[in-house]
Amino acid sequence: MAKPPGSLVVKWRDLAASGRSYAEISRKYPKYTADQVRHYCMGTSGKHLPGPLQHAGRWGGHNVWLQGERSPHAELTLKQARTILDDWDEEADRWATSGAEWARKLGVAASTIHMLRRGETWQHLEHPNQGRKPKKRKKSRR
Repeated sequence: MAKPPGSLVVKWRDLAASGRSYAEISRKYPKYTADQVRHYCMGTSGKHLPGPLQHAGRWGGHNVWLQGERSPHAELTLKQARTILDDWDEEADRWATSGAEWARKLGVAASTIHMLRRGETWQHLEHPNQGRKPKKRKKSRR
C-alpha cells in the first residue's frame, strides 16, 4: 500500500475525531484500507503529523457500526434474533423451543443461539430475556 500524504492523514484524523469509523473513511478513500486509516489516525505511523490522535477503544470496546446484522460475522437477522429472544415461556419458566431446534430451523450452530440467549452477542438489543435462566426449583422430598 502506498504511504498517504500528510495532508490526507490530517483529514482522516479530523473525520475520525468527528465520529466517523475507520471503515467509513477508507470507503471514501478506496486507495487505502481501514487498517491503514486506523494506523495513521492512532499515531502508530505519522506521529509527527498534526491532528487529533485517536485512542484504542474509543467506542467503549464496541464497534457501533458493525453491531447485529451489519456485522460481517452475523448469522442471524434482527428479526430472527428478536423472535428467538421472545420465545421465553413465562408459565413454564423456560425457553419454549430448545436452542438446538432453533439452530436446525435457521441453519446455524446451536452455540449461536445459546450465545444470543446468554447475552454474549446482540447485547445492543438490551432485550429483557437475554441472560434469563429458569428460577431454581426446590427439590421435593419424598
